Amino acid sequence: METATGRTGRGLSGFTLVELLVAIGIIGVLVSILLPVLGKARRAGNRVICMNNLRQLGVGAAGYASDYHGVIPWEGYAEGDRQIRHVGWWGDPAQWFNAMLKYAGQTPYFDQQEADAAGMRRLPQSGDTSLMICPEAGPPVAGPKDDLVTDGYLMLWGCDPFYTTPDRRKTYWCYGYNTQLDAGVEDRNVGHRVTLRATAVKGASEAVLLVEKLMAPGEFDPPFSSGVGQGEVSWKEFTTRHDGGGFLLFLDGHVSYFKRDEVINGPGAPDDRNQPGKIIWNPGGKSQ
Repeated sequence: METATGRTGRGLSGFTLVELLVAIGIIGVLVSILLPVLGKARRAGNRVICMNNLRQLGVGAAGYASDYHGVIPWEGYAEGDRQIRHVGWWGDPAQWFNAMLKYAGQTPYFDQQEADAAGMRRLPQSGDTSLMICPEAGPPVAGPKDDLVTDGYLMLWGCDPFYTTPDRRKTYWCYGYNTQLDAGVEDRNVGHRVTLRATAVKGASEAVLLVEKLMAPGEFDPPFSSGVGQGEVSWKEFTTRHDGGGFLLFLDGHVSYFKRDEVINGPGAPDDRNQPGKIIWNPGGKSQ
């Protein structure tokens, strides 16, 4: 029978409740199938970005060394997690976080800090795009020792150009300088700076330059028992963000992936974890 509009009664009816439930069920099944796939694709993409970040920083290190007679960017005086272990002058062009970024065609980190302090441009942090940030890293979490987190940043100690006034500044970088690269020499005396030529390091293809580091103690179990807010790091701070591991930048510029267990439980001596032919943290063979 036709209605006043000339259409059948069936033509006016919508989906039945049963049909709607079936459609919703099908959509739910498709979503449940696609979400893990999309998540896996996202993580794979983030791995590529993180690896490329380190490669670009390696290009920056090589460019700096080319201009300075083979001397690689400086690690700083110390870890930066305490006032007595400050990194040195934040604006020092030799500092790795300034030099590598500049020679990779990016803004030196000190200039980024200054722009942030002046209210011109926020310093990159978790979720932002930067050569210093792994896209898989979340907001920083203070470790149980020496760390301070403020507004999504780890606060590290540095000082003014005259080395008279220590100051604590915002940082968010997911990579750290291998503190054992200079054979574990403690470099906290502002009257003496340890510089390093790439040609002086044995086995550049095995010697670690930068480490993808933890940004929160709980990135693995049991939680890391020290601080994570450091500019200089060792194998102890190596991350687990990418399927239980992360990336290392070697002195020759190549980047490789390793599981954390592979790094911290390797056959090397406990003081340096050197694995000849694979990973060399301490080319001088001395304990840090």
